Parts: sequence; C-alpha cells; structure tokens
Amino acid sequence: MNPGEKPCKVIGIAVALLAMSLVPAWASCKSAMSSPQWPDVARAISTAQLCEQLPVGPNRTSSFKVVSADVCSTGDSLASIKATALLTCETGDDALFQMEPVEGKVVATVSLDVGACRITDTHIEIDGEIGSLLSRLPDTQDFGRNWAQSQLTRLCQLR
Repeated sequence: MNPGEKPCKVIGIAVALLAMSLVPAWASCKSAMSSPQWPDVARAISTAQLCEQLPVGPNRTSSFKVVSADVCSTGDSLASIKATALLTCETGDDALFQMEPVEGKVVATVSLDVGACRITDTHIEIDGEIGSLLSRLPDTQDFGRNWAQSQLTRLCQLR
C-alpha cells in the first residue's frame, strides 16, 4: 500500500465524533454514545475497513464495534476525543490460504482545536493479533492524522 492510497478509518471515528463537539463545549467529558446523533455516527463507523489495509492474510473486516466514545472539553475551543472499538479481521473467501479470524482492540485518541478547525494530535493503538499485523504498515499514524484533518476541514466548512 502506498502512502495516501487509503485512509486510516479509525481516525474517522474521532472525526465523525467531532460533529458532536461543534456544539457548545462541555465542562468535562460526555459519552458520544448517548448523543441523539450517535445512530448516524455508529452507521458511519460501521463502514470502517481497517483490515482491508493489509495486502494479504486476514484482510477483510468482519466486525468493527465501538464500545466507548467520549468527547472532552479541555479548554477554550479545545477538545479531545477517545474512541475504543473491538475489531475482528478474517481471510476473504477467495484467499488461497484460509486463516482463523484475528481480533484486537482499537483505541483512537484525537486532540483538536475546534475554533481553528485543526487536529493538534492523534494516536492510534491496536492490540491483539491484528495489532501486530497492522502496526507493521508504514506511516499509519501520519496517514491517519492527514486523513482526519481533511475530514475535519470538510466538517468545519459545513458549520
């Protein structure tokens, strides 16, 4: 996979949740999952295809379920978003060699300046068997951040 070819969809979780942070800032943290916008965000998140970034092996996302998503106000127009999801990857039906599904937990943390419409920091952690495979991909963090910033810019143009 070439850099810039396919966005890291985990950051999409954080960017999608940004829509909820564009409303007046909260004094502390709030679960995005209790928001009226959550069903729409959950539908968007369910299309995340992290496993498809792998060139071979378990390169089909069979399950991507968000178990928590929190938006925190950290000061003047500053916010942080932390989302945790359970990921299961499996081998496609057309693969020459079949493998057992592999699982992992994905934690995406994004810090942003809502007023400037700018992501200030991102971090993605993927554990378990799939984490060891996905972590071998080059530039995952930078690629995810660049993709997230482009999505954030698009969201900010809508407000």
